[in-house]
Amino acid sequence: MKCYLRAVSSLLLSLPVLVAAEETDDPIDEIVVADHATAVDASIVNMEQEALLDTADALKSIPGANVNSNGMITGIAQYRGMYGDRVAVTIDDHVIVSGGPNSMDAPLSYVSPMITEAVVMERGIASVSSAAESIGGHLSARLARGSFGGEDFAISGLVGSRYSANGNISTTAGRLTLANSAHRFSALAELDSGDDVGTPAGDIHPSLVDRQRYDVSYAYTNGEDHFVIFAGKLDTGDSGTPALPMDIRIIDTDLVGSHFLYAFSPRLSVEGRVAMNDVEHIMDNFALREAPPAMMQRQTLATGSGQTIALAGKLDLETSTLRFGIEHALADHDAVITNPNNSAFRVLNFSGVERDLTSVFGEWSFERDENELELGVSLKHVTTNAGEVGAAGMTSPAVAALRDSFNSADRELSFDDIDAVAKYRYRASDDIEWHIEVARKSRAPSYQELYLWLPMQATGGLADGRTYIGDLNLESENSNELNVGFTSTQGRFSFSPQAFYKRIDGFIQGVTSVNNAANMVAMMMGGQPALQFSNTDAEIWGIDMAATLQISERVAIDGVATHVRGHRTDVADNLYRLAPFNGSIGLTYTGESWFLETRVVAYGSQKDVAAFNGEQPTAGYEIVSAALAWTPTSTLRIETRIDNLFDATYQEHLAGINRAGGSDIAIGSKLYGTERTLGAGIIYSF
Repeated sequence: MKCYLRAVSSLLLSLPVLVAAEETDDPIDEIVVADHATAVDASIVNMEQEALLDTADALKSIPGANVNSNGMITGIAQYRGMYGDRVAVTIDDHVIVSGGPNSMDAPLSYVSPMITEAVVMERGIASVSSAAESIGGHLSARLARGSFGGEDFAISGLVGSRYSANGNISTTAGRLTLANSAHRFSALAELDSGDDVGTPAGDIHPSLVDRQRYDVSYAYTNGEDHFVIFAGKLDTGDSGTPALPMDIRIIDTDLVGSHFLYAFSPRLSVEGRVAMNDVEHIMDNFALREAPPAMMQRQTLATGSGQTIALAGKLDLETSTLRFGIEHALADHDAVITNPNNSAFRVLNFSGVERDLTSVFGEWSFERDENELELGVSLKHVTTNAGEVGAAGMTSPAVAALRDSFNSADRELSFDDIDAVAKYRYRASDDIEWHIEVARKSRAPSYQELYLWLPMQATGGLADGRTYIGDLNLESENSNELNVGFTSTQGRFSFSPQAFYKRIDGFIQGVTSVNNAANMVAMMMGGQPALQFSNTDAEIWGIDMAATLQISERVAIDGVATHVRGHRTDVADNLYRLAPFNGSIGLTYTGESWFLETRVVAYGSQKDVAAFNGEQPTAGYEIVSAALAWTPTSTLRIETRIDNLFDATYQEHLAGINRAGGSDIAIGSKLYGTERTLGAGIIYSF
């Protein structure tokens, strides 16, 4: 409470100073507050002013969104109570296939923040044209490759660096663009490095970071038609993931892709996408954290590859628009676990796993006077398969029984699903717009949920400390959804709340296994029975909102708030790892050459935790940050900031529990948020 009072006081004391610096009688121009914008259909975070290491942290400023953090650069997107594979994440309109079975290379780790232009969350229910599998929403990000220029070729770009004293974290980035009005050549690079970070409760070990991201591209436009081709690389070295059983040693990913848009006529256009990525990922439990005994040391080599090809069309009719398309996406996964001290130990965790998706969609939108209507349908066909597995060096009869049962089973599976979305908007006046959305969304099981044959913690980043096994008899999830809200602008004040409800039939959740062999192995490994991925039933509901008050042309207050609840409906239990009630409020001043922001972020306590996962409750907290940016010239920007101004001790509910020995944070304890942290940066654009 004392921290909260200090936080509010900081805002209130600075308010009259900033207001006095402005003449409030001047006309109000529309400005973007703190580079955040929220509308009926999207929430956008422009990354220019976001001094972040993990781009996923930008989600905390979007209503309804948050991040499950398992390490400094392993943020997993969460939106309205759903996360992981349930949230569709596209990078430059392409899907990234993660290499690791615990999502250490989650999709947003591929967009390093200083070379990322924007993160966009499709607010509410995702349209069927946005992404093939989007039961939990759709999030997109795009790299900042520069703009087209004038008639003659010209060079533009930037070079910059940001530094955080906590953990000696440095981020250095550069962009070089050669462009005219029709052609654009661009090269990007970002290098991130850092040591263990500190909290008021001690250092988190390991939380070091080593990541490099590169991208080169060529783009063409004639005003109507567009074409871009790119090649990129992610090279991640030693990086800690203390909420997971292993740390990153290597993530080596190659990415290539292309996107075109061709207008056959003013009314008919076609766009296509093709992309692939290939990942090699090495992780272990002994090099970066306190090593276990030699016979318990493990190293995993995981590989993944993905290919996507998509074609879509847009036809403008007299009073409406028709969109249609087809997409085919392939994903392959393998993972082998070894012990560097025992050459005979070798576990085929995932072997020859394939997951292929084919989808077609049609979407019709209509606008007349104050009314807008969108209707969409998507048909999806998913096939999966896996090769035979084995566990050399594990002589337990229970392991052999699990292996033989899996290898003798029919592992070639298929899932057919239908998504349907309807959206209606009504502009009641120039100041207010109402909207209602209903949908039926579906998701076929992930490869981990199907093919995890031996009790392991390879769960897509759940990070609950429990071992899981898959289930070849899983069915698809089906969610019936309702979203209602409005956006109102009354003079200087804008307000956009939305309420949502989801009833998910077949919600895939870990429940206590009845497989005796699996439980025997799990008890030997961790002292608890295994959880098995199973179809359950669940409900998720809540409300989120964004608001802005433009006090003057240069002074503004903005805020977001989110409340989400979820529980099983087949048994009395809460859903796992849902964010507690949270909100933020910021006061910003935008001057001719400088920008000042003070922000308070508050989280309530989370007592509605999942018993099946042994989830720990967390207390509420408030933290305060302040940032100052000075632009002495149009090309130079100098930044400084302080986070956790009052050095509050707090535990983020979505941060997971510590799994790493040798840390100041006890094993099994919720990880703590970082201590008071000073940062600075300088960016030169040309």
